[in-house]
Amino acid sequence: LSVILLSLLGGCSSAPQSSTGQAVYYALQTDVQLRLWVEHCQGMSNKAKQVAWQAKKNWWRRNGAFVEGADYGLTREIMLVSGDRDVTAANIALGVTTQVVEDAESEMKEILVESGDQQALCLNMLSKFNDGDYDLRDNNQFYPTLVDLQRRAQRDGQKLEEKAAALAVKKQRKFGRSLYVVEKLAKRSGCPGANVKVIKTDWPHEVYDVQCPDKSYILIRCEWGNCLVND
Repeated sequence: LSVILLSLLGGCSSAPQSSTGQAVYYALQTDVQLRLWVEHCQGMSNKAKQVAWQAKKNWWRRNGAFVEGADYGLTREIMLVSGDRDVTAANIALGVTTQVVEDAESEMKEILVESGDQQALCLNMLSKFNDGDYDLRDNNQFYPTLVDLQRRAQRDGQKLEEKAAALAVKKQRKFGRSLYVVEKLAKRSGCPGANVKVIKTDWPHEVYDVQCPDKSYILIRCEWGNCLVND
């Protein structure tokens, strides 16, 4: 499983140099980075909240199709490798999502440590996303692959979703790709050692029911691996 995971994670320095894997990883990680900055910055002030909303909206308008194409490419590769072994597929998907989030968080922390004025940094980073500095089309190495994956997703994405749904019905089991992120969020919310159950697995939208050791409950909603406690 670890060999398969590394082969899919083309963006990692320790992974084989696969152009498709690198393009997929690059697109998914950039999307996660934007969502992390939005989550981190939007509570600092009304101005930061507005800039964060605008940056997310405009970046996704320009790049959303590429992210969807990259996710299609990842899902397709996972299904080719795992076949009807749904546990294997779930483990690979969880591993990839975990690695993408960890790497994005690591890069973000490095930038945060170097800055004393957090709000100024937030406004600067969000403006870069908003203005196109982090647009996926500007990467000459990965852009052709991302365009190809986007076209394949438009052509075959529905069939792939139907195939995945049919497997879930056949196995009568649910797996959440954002489990690692949910567990970390539960811990930060004062609920360590939680019992996490997935309620909805309509990727990229997922909903988790989190039962804390004190018997209290938290509902967590996720979009593309970015998870928030549902107030």
